[in-house]
Amino acid sequence: MSDITNPSLKNIVRKHFQSLGEDAPTWTELHGLLCALAVGPAFDDINYSELLELDVPENVKAALNDLCQRLESQLTSGEPINLPCLLDPYQEEDGQDLASWCAGFMTGVFADEDTWYQDDESTMAEMLLPFVLISGLDEDEALDDIWNNTQLVRQMALSIPDLLEELFLVFHGPDSDDSD
Repeated sequence: MSDITNPSLKNIVRKHFQSLGEDAPTWTELHGLLCALAVGPAFDDINYSELLELDVPENVKAALNDLCQRLESQLTSGEPINLPCLLDPYQEEDGQDLASWCAGFMTGVFADEDTWYQDDESTMAEMLLPFVLISGLDEDEALDDIWNNTQLVRQMALSIPDLLEELFLVFHGPDSDDSD
C-alpha cells in the first residue's frame, strides 16, 4: 500500500493517542503534522515526544515515520494528498475539522520554523497564510478581517491540497537545495 491510508500503521498511531485521552492529538491533527514534516525542510531525526510534548513509544514513532515517508512518496509521484477532514474552514468538529488539521500542520512548521522561512520569508508567509488563518493560532487583528471574508477563506481552504504540493516542491523539487 503506497499511501498514508495503510490501516495497520494508522491504527497503531490512532490507538496510542486515543488511549492518552482528550489532551492528546487526534488523527486529523497528526495527519496535519505529518504533512508538514513531509512537505517541509528535511529532518534528520524527528523527536515526536518533544514535538507533541507527550511520551511516544518506539513502535508509534516508527509508524509515524513510515506514514510520513509514505506521504513524501505520494507527493514525489505527483499524487495529491487527501485530508482526513472536509475542506470547510467554518465547520467545527472538535479535533476532526480543518482548523485542527491546520493546527497540526503548524506544529510541524514550528518544529523548524527558521528553516521554513530562511530562503524567502515573505513568499513563505504568503504560502502558509491559509494554514495560520484557519488554525486560529495567530491572534493578529488583520487575520480577523480576512477571516470575515468567507469567500476568500473558503478559497484558501480549497487551495490547501495544491499548496501542499507547492510547498513540497519548494523544499524537495529539482531547484531546491535539498539533497534528498
